Amino acid sequence: MPSTGSVINRKALVQSLIAMGLLLPGMLLFPLGINLAMCLFTYGVILGFLVAWRTDLRRAMLVVGSFTLANLIAYAASPYPLLAALTMAGVVFVYGLTLRTGLTTFIVVAPISVAFTIAQPPTVLPNSSVAANLLVLGLVCIIAGLWGTAAGAVIGRKAPHPPLTQMPWRSTWVYTCSLALVCGAITLVVCLTKFQQDGAWVLLTILIVAQPGVHRTWRKAGDRVLGTFIGFAIALVVGIPLNGHPVALTLAAILLFGIAGYMMLSGRPYWHYVTFLTPAVVLVVGASSNVISTDFNRVWSTIVGAALAVGVLLVLGAIGFHDLDEKAEATPGSSPT
Repeated sequence: MPSTGSVINRKALVQSLIAMGLLLPGMLLFPLGINLAMCLFTYGVILGFLVAWRTDLRRAMLVVGSFTLANLIAYAASPYPLLAALTMAGVVFVYGLTLRTGLTTFIVVAPISVAFTIAQPPTVLPNSSVAANLLVLGLVCIIAGLWGTAAGAVIGRKAPHPPLTQMPWRSTWVYTCSLALVCGAITLVVCLTKFQQDGAWVLLTILIVAQPGVHRTWRKAGDRVLGTFIGFAIALVVGIPLNGHPVALTLAAILLFGIAGYMMLSGRPYWHYVTFLTPAVVLVVGASSNVISTDFNRVWSTIVGAALAVGVLLVLGAIGFHDLDEKAEATPGSSPT
């Protein structure tokens, strides 16, 4: 959404405040003793909200159901490296194919959530069975997704639905297969070496930075590294005094998510968005571990992930796939149902 040129974009501000409000019910997970599911709750709300707001209710429900199923499979597969790697590759493959429908930008949090579920399974009930944990996580995913979907459907009812950008089939297949192969291989390494969060950060960076086209990937990689370093400093300033206080860290993360949302919705440069998204994610993840170590891991993982994303597309270009920058096709978006 382009900036209006004013100091404050009021529409973007209202939308980001609404998004912040949608995340606040996740605070109920703390008194319930299942705060490790906060990341999944956050991803579910964002996913449902974006898809329902920018497309339609039917697609949002389908995406939320897929998000829930993917994370449950990922949790069950996480103790088995090969199965976990195949799960990650399969999820990324399906995600990549959505380039043909124009949904990729809105649903990138889905494969990211799977990466974290595999790398560091959120065992919310330590003394219970796998089935009990799956039940709780499934409920969190569904409730979060439906909550975000309901809000997105209401807000998006009167909002214009711009055309969705579709990629040509050739670019879609090359991008999808390459990304699935790389993410699957990295997941296997992560599971075998117990990298946990570090590996998930690498996967997150690859999924966000990798674009169908080397030039776009270089630009986004540079923006992401710049925003990450600045966000790293913000996370330290906010996180050090709050370290060990998960509720305060989560509230601070929600505020930073809101600022990041404003940066995105008001059309600011991508690195502005990453500058606030980075500390937000660091704080919400660090709330269940250690903010300082999470912050430092975030920096090197971003550099590694960005390098891998650019490297893959450079290799594709070297072997003849130069058409990944083909002009995308715009197709009308769906109206809300």
